[in-house]
Amino acid sequence: MLPVLLMMLSGLVEFGFLLNSYMDVIDAAREAARFAANDDPTVGSPSDLTPNFWNRAWTNSRGSLFTASDGRIDWTPTDAFDCTGVNGDIVISAFGFLSNSVHTRYPIGDSDGASNCGNYQSKLSDAFVNSKMDADSIGNSGAVLVEVFYEYEMLMGLPWITAFVPDPIVLYAYTIMPNTFAEPDP
Repeated sequence: MLPVLLMMLSGLVEFGFLLNSYMDVIDAAREAARFAANDDPTVGSPSDLTPNFWNRAWTNSRGSLFTASDGRIDWTPTDAFDCTGVNGDIVISAFGFLSNSVHTRYPIGDSDGASNCGNYQSKLSDAFVNSKMDADSIGNSGAVLVEVFYEYEMLMGLPWITAFVPDPIVLYAYTIMPNTFAEPDP
């Protein structure tokens, strides 16, 4: 019984580490969305190297990941375009709602969102975002969507766990916040 008990205990410990990282990813998505809610996504483009909406939101999200994880997730929070050592991605989109449906998705012409490192694209379609909005109350408004992908690599990497669970495990969290700057003109 002891080997089985030790295997279960090690699985619980690994799951605890994973859950801790997932909570960090959720916090980073929320923090970046709160930050991006007070910024203008209609100015500049994601590839623009000047500090614009996109790289400020990416930098904020990276900094939040670093802080929330006590430095375990270190995605060089000072440079939004340095993807060295980044095992995951941050995808940001902004939406303008006109007559209770998505009118414009920023960056314009990119239905996959603005990917920080190009590793992932937005999982959420315009139809999904429409379904999450309260059609009776949004009217003409705007919103920002922040999606954080993090590839969690198992710390213990024990064979009796990796035989059943892939390594790395992609953790995903998203947050949608209102953004008046993205509101279209009627």
